[in-house]
Amino acid sequence: NNKNDTTTRDLFLERVHNDLLSQWQLPDVVRSSIQTWDDIVTNRSLFLDILDELIGGPRMTFTSRLKATEFDPLLIDYKVQSLLDMSYCALRQRNFKLALTKLNETRHRLDLCQNPLMKSIYWNEIYCDVHLKRHQMQSSTTTLSSLLSTSVAKELKKMETKINSLQIIDQQTAQLNSNYIQLNSQFSRTVIDFLLAQPKAYYEYEQDEKIPQAKHKQLEMYLYGLDNNTKQIQQADQLVYELFHKCTSILKENIEKQENDLQNPSINICLAKENILSRDYNELASVCDDYLRRYENNEVENNLMDNLFQGNNGNNIAELIVKSVLLSMKYGSNEGVKRFSRLLQIVDLYPNTMDLIAEKIQEIPCWMFFDCLYQITAYLDKPIALKLYPLIEQIVKLYPQSIVYPFKLSYETLQYSITDPILKQNLESIHQKLDHYTPLVNEFIEALNQLNPQQQFDTWSKELFHFLGNDPQIRDIEQLKSHLIKFKQTLFSDPINPDETTDDRMQDNETDQSKTKITSIRVLFKNAVEKEFDDLFGKNGELFSSISLGDTRLTLGNISLKLKTIIQDKTNINDYSTWFSSTFQQQNRTLDKTSLRELEIPGQYTSKKKPLLEHHIKIVGFDEKLLVLHSLRLPKRITIRGHDENDYRFLVKGGEDIRQDQRIEALFSIMNDLYDNDPNCNQSNSAHIAIRTYKVIPMSSKLGVIEWLDNTRPLKDLIEESYTDGELDIIMNQGQHPRKLYQDYVTNVYQKKHPTAKTANNTLMYAELFGLTKAQVQEEFNQIQSVIPADLLRRAYYKIANSHEGFYTLRRQFMTSYAVLCTSQYILGIGDRHQSNFLIDTSSGQIIGIDFGSAFNAATIHLPVPELIPIRLTRQLTQLMSPIGTAGLFRATMIHTMNALRENSDILLSTMDVFIKEPLMEWMEHALKTSKQITQNETNLIRSDDTYAKDRIKSARLKLNGINPAVITASDLKLNSFLRSSNLQKACRRMEKIVFGDQTDSKRAQTFIKYVSDHYYKLSVDEQIDCIIDQATDVDILGRSWAGLETFM
Repeated sequence: NNKNDTTTRDLFLERVHNDLLSQWQLPDVVRSSIQTWDDIVTNRSLFLDILDELIGGPRMTFTSRLKATEFDPLLIDYKVQSLLDMSYCALRQRNFKLALTKLNETRHRLDLCQNPLMKSIYWNEIYCDVHLKRHQMQSSTTTLSSLLSTSVAKELKKMETKINSLQIIDQQTAQLNSNYIQLNSQFSRTVIDFLLAQPKAYYEYEQDEKIPQAKHKQLEMYLYGLDNNTKQIQQADQLVYELFHKCTSILKENIEKQENDLQNPSINICLAKENILSRDYNELASVCDDYLRRYENNEVENNLMDNLFQGNNGNNIAELIVKSVLLSMKYGSNEGVKRFSRLLQIVDLYPNTMDLIAEKIQEIPCWMFFDCLYQITAYLDKPIALKLYPLIEQIVKLYPQSIVYPFKLSYETLQYSITDPILKQNLESIHQKLDHYTPLVNEFIEALNQLNPQQQFDTWSKELFHFLGNDPQIRDIEQLKSHLIKFKQTLFSDPINPDETTDDRMQDNETDQSKTKITSIRVLFKNAVEKEFDDLFGKNGELFSSISLGDTRLTLGNISLKLKTIIQDKTNINDYSTWFSSTFQQQNRTLDKTSLRELEIPGQYTSKKKPLLEHHIKIVGFDEKLLVLHSLRLPKRITIRGHDENDYRFLVKGGEDIRQDQRIEALFSIMNDLYDNDPNCNQSNSAHIAIRTYKVIPMSSKLGVIEWLDNTRPLKDLIEESYTDGELDIIMNQGQHPRKLYQDYVTNVYQKKHPTAKTANNTLMYAELFGLTKAQVQEEFNQIQSVIPADLLRRAYYKIANSHEGFYTLRRQFMTSYAVLCTSQYILGIGDRHQSNFLIDTSSGQIIGIDFGSAFNAATIHLPVPELIPIRLTRQLTQLMSPIGTAGLFRATMIHTMNALRENSDILLSTMDVFIKEPLMEWMEHALKTSKQITQNETNLIRSDDTYAKDRIKSARLKLNGINPAVITASDLKLNSFLRSSNLQKACRRMEKIVFGDQTDSKRAQTFIKYVSDHYYKLSVDEQIDCIIDQATDVDILGRSWAGLETFM
């Protein structure tokens, strides 16, 4: 029996080893909560403890090949590995206290494991990472001695020694070595950032006699890796220089070693090595580019980085960035793709890197550049264009419909601005090839233009006013006549199908009904306004020499209103242009399926994967019905028929430049990638945290299409439809409309101060509101809000939901989606967030932001009535979140998303820097216009333009560094040119005071006290979110805001 028992026990232990321990899976680090980890690790450890006790007696008598002396370390090894993995998970989820607790539990058991050296290196890695992340999240007032006391540098040195002692080169050791390099880089950057923020603190630390000399020596030896013979560094700029080069040198040495290993056929870990290499190249690029951008944008005081970048140093670092980014792309890095647009800037600033980019770009698949095509085509008038030409030719040949819209957008400007004959020739060559490969695209764009006749008319009118001028004596009559004839042809006929009938050549066997002439909107235009045209200008423009500019403006304004009235009722797409039906009828009839005659639905190309053109959706027709939206420019929703038998809806926007929306959506996509890789944003027991994005395809500076979002309604419509009949009667018929009440309140305050004034601009009127006391504003604002039910949006969500459970689900989706949207929009400085700039998805409850015309804090800097709220968080929104309000899920989600952005700020700031400074973009148009109110000196305008771009990047960095939002708003107010006049200086100071709030009840005011005593003080993420919410919900600010924002809703 004893023999049978022993055999059974042996078999059981082998089963535990082979089928249990080796196959037990741990939860996912990113997707699983720490509670899930704790349950699994604790229960498994308990099971193994009980198992160990049960076999404790007779285990020395085992006869199987699994010896007792092997089984004990096996159990310990599994338990230690589980605890270390749980500690790593806690680290990723920023639960630093738990991470350190689990590390302490394993510290004295590492030597009992089967592979103690590997476990020890893993332990060092987690320990260093925990302390580095803690210091990065703390205030910049953290002292050097505090950083030293955690012994991070000492543990890093131990880790390096242990890794060097490993003999076997495999995937695991390569990964551990890469992790060490990354941690060493982070450590150096943490110290450099501290020195750049507080250079005096280092000098004070070195001079502090209370600190023992041995401690100073530790600082030199452990913190900076200097030996005993090294001369003590006294200046912060010298230390920045040494640390930077130490960090980059280690990265370069490790990369060179890995490149050599990759060429060694005996080391069979090529795929893993490529992933590790791309990661290290990205880190090297990140380190160099982060500080180079700060130097370019003058973000660092006291010239602390001059030694790094002056002379040939800047060129060498620029070359290192270009090489690192391109090689990371070669090894398949998505992060490298995001950084490529920045290389175009670098090459422009450091021309010596041009040959390097031309050499390395050939090793990268051309489809990896799809996400950068709008930036690449914007540089076709620069010297770098000669090096990019082979890449563009390859894309034009293989994937012409990926580049056709970005190229045409740039060509619109560059065809006139390029003077270099070679660049001009290359530009025209690309243009001709695209016309050959995509013949239908030009027709498609022109047809879409025909959907916006009123915008065409308004654009033509503005050009005409410019040509007319104020003095009839100096008019170019022939130019005016040509301008008139050309536009009459555009307005009164379809330039694609001038006869305005269905083409009889396509109607071979069609019925008589199908041959009937289509009544075109152009015919209606001609009948309605041609006589007014001829009366004003003469039939052939013979009256241009005598008409006045004032009469022209008046008449054309009336004509524009007539055109708008005609358009509002036209919902058949063929009323605007017969191209939409005739082109694809002919193509289907002739069975022309060649790739040259195929037109793809826009927006299908991405750098994340190689395109399979056979899977791309082709256009086979258009729905004859379109939807006219009744907003300022009457955009149209069209429905495209795909060859996959699905319908694809797009909003056609004419008369405005949607490139800014496209860039903002690109930044949102980068943010979504950061959220997707953050554990706290991806817990399996919570809603997925991401911004709802959509495709934006600019086709010209005045035309583009936007992906239509089905099942969505404007937030404003949902709220207004929730009034009862009685409430609506009071608002509409009894003079109690809240917008009117608010405007009356603003007007009355101004008239009390200026009883004799008849009119005033908005800046002066609203400036008087800032002379009221907080109690007066609250009384007036509460009185206006009293006529509005507080739960209108809550009613709308109840109406959408099918049950109480459905309401709670929809509300949760709203709170999560709005929290991530608010955080993201705050970082990008997106303003003008009135109710019509939000859509509600009625199927999921999610909220979606649209129309990003005001970005990078432009609403505070450029508007006559500056916005002082960082995000929109008015009563209707907070009441939907009740009873907990903003303090529960909404705040927690904002904290998670802000943590993700602050930890990964480099890639975000790099992309923002590229977009803000991008050629051909008009981010600074408002800055230039407002500058003209101060001076007409063109030099000042250019300097203002450059300063504006640098200042916006600095503002974004301050947000990502945790600076109090009130400090940033107050700083932007100083840049508002409307407030610079002497009579508004007092109002500007009052605004700043109100922005900072009252110390008795304002969290932002209470944290501002710390900022006053220390200008480098960083808020924790929790404090930062509390301050943002506090500023956004302050009635003292809401009651002084622009009426159009409707902050009372």
